[in-house]
Amino acid sequence: MDLSDGCLQCNTKQDLATLAGDPAEVPDDLVTRFARDPVDHWSSEQWRHLARRFAPRIVSLVRAQAVDPGLALRIFGQSYADLSSWPADERLATEDALSAALEHALERWVSWHVVDLLGGLASVHDDLRPWLARLDAAAGPGAEGGVVRLACHWATDLLWGESDWFAWWFTDDPMTPVREWTLAARNRVTRFADAHPECKTAGDAVIAYDLLDRDEPSPWVYPGYAWDYWTQRGQPGGYGWLTPT
Repeated sequence: MDLSDGCLQCNTKQDLATLAGDPAEVPDDLVTRFARDPVDHWSSEQWRHLARRFAPRIVSLVRAQAVDPGLALRIFGQSYADLSSWPADERLATEDALSAALEHALERWVSWHVVDLLGGLASVHDDLRPWLARLDAAAGPGAEGGVVRLACHWATDLLWGESDWFAWWFTDDPMTPVREWTLAARNRVTRFADAHPECKTAGDAVIAYDLLDRDEPSPWVYPGYAWDYWTQRGQPGGYGWLTPT
């Protein structure tokens, strides 16, 4: 495809020529920049063409945590490259690669980075639930630990009333699928906690579930609460003000 009329707000003419050339010769930073472009920087045909060319590279960059997953994976959404419209073999191959990246992250990443990835995946088909189902199907010790970490993360967030999880997936109700998955994971978490009584994360998750059952407040201080309490008491609004001079 001719990309000469492509986005010159973020790219030079040489960048456009490089993107149109041999995919193997395109450097990672140019692939990353394309993946982060706003939707109006390319036509729908150009988005689809470029995303199909670079899908394996983008998934690899996400898996290596070399790019914001929420920002990069939105290009597969309907407003961008629209993965759902691709030929079946390419669509399934890309979805399988994304699923493999999710399983990799579940076993190795901290929970809040997994949440960022899930937000990017949800933007692909504007639906979080299919990706949560893939977490349910993940097996092995690493996956079990990842589910416990994520369940604890979300259970404590639910106690705090937190729902601002996804920076690049825009939905009116992120709470419902998260709450459904978190509560459904309870038996899995409880079994892990029973088998690993030394695991504080699993123990905290069990405590969080019990408190959710009783509709009681969190025993853990919400991040930033100390700062709010400090300023509510009329103390200086910047810690630097307390430095002796």
